[in-house]
Amino acid sequence: MRGKPNIKDIAKATGLSTAAVSYALTGRGRVSAETQEIVRKVAEEMGFIRDSAAVRLRTGQSRLLGAVLHDTSNPFFAELLSDFEARAYEAGYLTIVANTHDESARQAALIDALLSQGVAGLLISPANCTTPEDFAVLRTRATPYVIAVRDVEDLQADYVGADDRRAGYLAASHLFEAGLERFAVVGGLDHTRTWQDRLDGIKAAVAERGAELDEALVFRCAPTRENGTEIVNRIIRDFPECHAAICFNDYIALGAYAALHGSGRRVGEDFSIIGIDNVPLGQSLLPPLTTVELYPRGIGGRAARLLLDRMQDGRGEPDHSLIEPRLVARQSVAGAPKSRGA
Repeated sequence: MRGKPNIKDIAKATGLSTAAVSYALTGRGRVSAETQEIVRKVAEEMGFIRDSAAVRLRTGQSRLLGAVLHDTSNPFFAELLSDFEARAYEAGYLTIVANTHDESARQAALIDALLSQGVAGLLISPANCTTPEDFAVLRTRATPYVIAVRDVEDLQADYVGADDRRAGYLAASHLFEAGLERFAVVGGLDHTRTWQDRLDGIKAAVAERGAELDEALVFRCAPTRENGTEIVNRIIRDFPECHAAICFNDYIALGAYAALHGSGRRVGEDFSIIGIDNVPLGQSLLPPLTTVELYPRGIGGRAARLLLDRMQDGRGEPDHSLIEPRLVARQSVAGAPKSRGA
């Protein structure tokens, strides 16, 4: 057979009508289980693949979801996507993943491209400087979407993320409990709600102890491994009296480890590091990274449920879900008690 096999080819091979073959492949209509099995076996042998675009044109239903994320290189999003994609697949949907590289113009182009592919719904972790107006096209086209991780205060969308203020509070409190009262804050973009909430939590823990956060030790930057290395090298050079840092995420903490190892400092002894995320990589570092668990898989799973529910029944008020974080104490903070089994 030349070219791609189609329903007519299967009908000819099985001696059935094209309607019967179509019903057998979709599981609809009055077709016996035996006939369905025969048709599916012949279709498989012929290498038949259903044209999803054609199915969508006939039924008006898409089986594709989009996931538009601001940084897919960050292991946090690999964890988040794992549960999102798994729940989507269980419900019969495939997920297309797109990376905005934290650029709002790229985000707009990707959303337009996914809409042109007829996605049934979107998961979005917004790019830097995103506003609710950037999602007007989704509302105009009545395409369900859920926002995750970065809250842009879109009152018409479902949102799921971590309690970032609590995460910052837990990180700073842990350093104080270890006797580390002077510390740096490394990473984060100051016009994102995520960064501001984490910083507010850190300041709350500082104020609770009658102290003040040294603004000279608050370093705003994109949360990348490279920036973690650069800034911690700067701290070592310019602030020799500072021996601890709260990293915006575990990815920055990875860069901080590289800087400290390169300078001959011993993490957890000469300099203390605490991250936020608890991606699996952190437990494999030497020493294992103390961090704040944000449950990225829980965020991904919850986002999938919200999106699937919204696609099934678009009515009701938007849901705003915050997942409670948890401190995971390991060996990267000097003088602090360590959690068992972390």
